Amino acid sequence: MAKMTTSGIAEFGVSMAEIAEIPDSVLDGMLTAQADVIEPAQRAKGRSYGVHLTGVTLASIKRSAVKRGKDGKYIIIMPQGTNADGNRNAEVAFVNEYGKRGQAPRPFIRDANETSSDQAAEAAAKKYDQWLNSKNL
Repeated sequence: MAKMTTSGIAEFGVSMAEIAEIPDSVLDGMLTAQADVIEPAQRAKGRSYGVHLTGVTLASIKRSAVKRGKDGKYIIIMPQGTNADGNRNAEVAFVNEYGKRGQAPRPFIRDANETSSDQAAEAAAKKYDQWLNSKNL
C-alpha cells in the first residue's frame, strides 16, 4: 500500500491567512504608488490637450490622503482650490473635460486615467510583491 506524506501544510495555511489580512500600511502604499503614476499623467495629458493657458488648473491637480469608505480605501486625485478669477479649478477642469457650447471636449483626465492604468496597476503590484517577499512568499 502506498503512503503519502506532506510537510509545510500548516505553514501554508498561516501564509494564506496573512495574505488575506493585508496590513493597512501595504494598502496605503499600493494606493500611493498608483497616485504617483496617475497624478502626473493627468497634468501631462492636460498640457498635451492645451489645457494650460495659465497652468493654474493643471498645477492644482493634487491627491487626497488615503481615505476609508464603505467599499474600502481610496485616494481622490482632482483639481483643488480656485483660480485668480475665483472659479473653482475643478469646475474649469470639468468644462475642459466635457466641453461647452463653442468649445470641444478635451477629456484629459479620462484619457490620462485610461492610458496610465496599466502602469498604475504595475506600481501597486510591485508594492504588493515587496510585501509578499518580506513574508517569504
